[in-house]
Amino acid sequence: EDPYNVDHPEAARFAQEARIIAQAMGHKPGASYTYAAPPVFLFEPHQPEMCNFKPQVILNIDEVWEIKRKTFEILAAQKHLWAYYERVALQRGVQGGRNTGKPMTYGEAYQRLFPMALEELA
Repeated sequence: EDPYNVDHPEAARFAQEARIIAQAMGHKPGASYTYAAPPVFLFEPHQPEMCNFKPQVILNIDEVWEIKRKTFEILAAQKHLWAYYERVALQRGVQGGRNTGKPMTYGEAYQRLFPMALEELA
């Protein structure tokens, strides 16, 4: 959901459809391989409260933070969001560190579209 950027939900819908078709048993009848679809992750929008975003995965981005920062600073039209992106990355880093017990300064949050299948809970 994103009431301000209608292209975002459309891109998510397209990715979801491609993933569904890729794993559909009837898509290639008679194929002799295991059907296993990759996970699909939604990235955190800059207005998560308006988009019904639920962070379920936090990725440690400490090693690439400087590259990411330099990359989004190229987008001069979004200069008003630069400090916001850093604050969110720091907040997610704190949350990630607290949940894993491992040091993390910068993190990115993602929401899963499909459930994760496990052999055991760890």
